Amino acid sequence: AAASALGGMHYIYAMRGDGREPVRPVPAREQRAALAALTATLSPAALALPTSVLDKLPPRPSGYFQHRELFPRYTGRMFDAVTPAVVAANHTVGSMLNAERAARIVEQHAKDPSLPGLEEVIDQLFDASFGIDPQSPYEAEVNRAVERVVADRLMELAGNAEMSQVRAVASMRLERKQNELAQWAAQDNEADAAHYSLVARDIKRFLERPAEAFAEADAVAAPPGAPIGEPAMNWLGGMEHVCSWRDSWGETWWEW
Repeated sequence: AAASALGGMHYIYAMRGDGREPVRPVPAREQRAALAALTATLSPAALALPTSVLDKLPPRPSGYFQHRELFPRYTGRMFDAVTPAVVAANHTVGSMLNAERAARIVEQHAKDPSLPGLEEVIDQLFDASFGIDPQSPYEAEVNRAVERVVADRLMELAGNAEMSQVRAVASMRLERKQNELAQWAAQDNEADAAHYSLVARDIKRFLERPAEAFAEADAVAAPPGAPIGEPAMNWLGGMEHVCSWRDSWGETWWEW
């Protein structure tokens, strides 16, 4: 619900002369409040599970297999203390970096620079993940998992979005982050150094991937010309007079 405010609009199906405003963007204040609420869910303090909970979760008994009601795990039978954070972060970041939402954010900022742009959204994501100072080794591991989610979802956006400017902005932010992480990889903390080194290499590999250029989607083709309009919607058939009933193929099968 919060993500829908980003690049969102308030709209109604106004009628001529009713004096109502058909379309208006979600105000900048509301969009930035939604952005702050979304990024707050990425905090390792919010995602790390309490020790009192972790100490009560034994491995699953033999014969009790994984099913869809369980979190995925890297740890085999033992409960994974990190993947719930990965799932939660992926839900938030995936909603924020939806390709269509990103396109709306680009266009709203072009029409009204006071509204958030995609650059601002991505920078806020980076600040809420790569800009965090965890308070414990466990929170640090959770935060590294969140950073990985942000990098992966941004690469997905840069590689698959149909709007070229979305891919351009995402790619530029990835390139800047890759250069920054390459320097962070030289720090003394070996866990962080290994993490940032891998993320930097993966981003570099993505940006230099030996693949074909993005193929322009059919969605940019011009709409057909005359005759204008479409066939009636199926549900309109239910409004027909009782003397003419139609089946699902639109063919009259009983007339009085």
